[in-house]
Amino acid sequence: MPAQHTPAREWAHAISGGCGVELLEAAFEHHVYDRHSHDTLAVGITLRGVQRFWCRGSTHDSRPGDVIVLDPGEVHDGRSGAHGGYAYRMLYVDAVAARDILADASGELPRDLISDSPLVHDRVLAGEINAAWNARAECPDSLEAHERLERIIRCLGRHAVQRRVTEAGLKLAALQQVRDYLHDQIGEPVTTTDLARVAGMSRFQLTRQFQRMFGLPLHAYHLQVRLEEARRRMARGQTIVAVSADLGFVDQSHFHRRFRARFGVTPAEWRRTAIQDA
Repeated sequence: MPAQHTPAREWAHAISGGCGVELLEAAFEHHVYDRHSHDTLAVGITLRGVQRFWCRGSTHDSRPGDVIVLDPGEVHDGRSGAHGGYAYRMLYVDAVAARDILADASGELPRDLISDSPLVHDRVLAGEINAAWNARAECPDSLEAHERLERIIRCLGRHAVQRRVTEAGLKLAALQQVRDYLHDQIGEPVTTTDLARVAGMSRFQLTRQFQRMFGLPLHAYHLQVRLEEARRRMARGQTIVAVSADLGFVDQSHFHRRFRARFGVTPAEWRRTAIQDA
């Protein structure tokens, strides 16, 4: 598949895979991803090089033949782990759809698909993921595309375990209210005083509990929400200037830096590929 190239060894290409699936193919040598998370199940493979990422308190090196599995909301980063950079492919699958496929395959009630490890050494599964990526890219609505996606979700079930965030001492309802508030105030300036008032707890207590629950500090989480919304608006045709202003970035330079740190390409580069695949 043709990819939109940025400087040598640095490019990323995202397309829709249909039915709640997004596909990404990218290659980087110097770019370093900020820590972030996805609302989706993220499943991928390393095509070449060493893909180094931090997740669950440890650093992992993914090589060709390895599988990366990131649960919804799981915080991670990414960078090259060897000279010459790396290339990879990812499928971002709607979390509800993934749980439903797993539940249907196992005959059990839907449950969270929690991977035993964010890095799985399984060449057969890696091959299945690559085939599913190709099928989704070529014809998202085909029977093959649907069947291959279901197959990799069932395979992931073999590596799934029950793992829960330790909730002792957390004010869950209040933290969810804060999370919803950050989504609602997507283009507005937000202070910790505002959020503490929403949560009904001190700023210090809120800061600690929010990061413990969602894996990111308040400011980083709000920035992530704004950047994801920026992608959606640009995909609908809104200009970069308008998106930057509407979502509260200081200026276009600030928006550019933050966007590239999160997605590996500039807003203009991302918008160009999005329009080509529309």
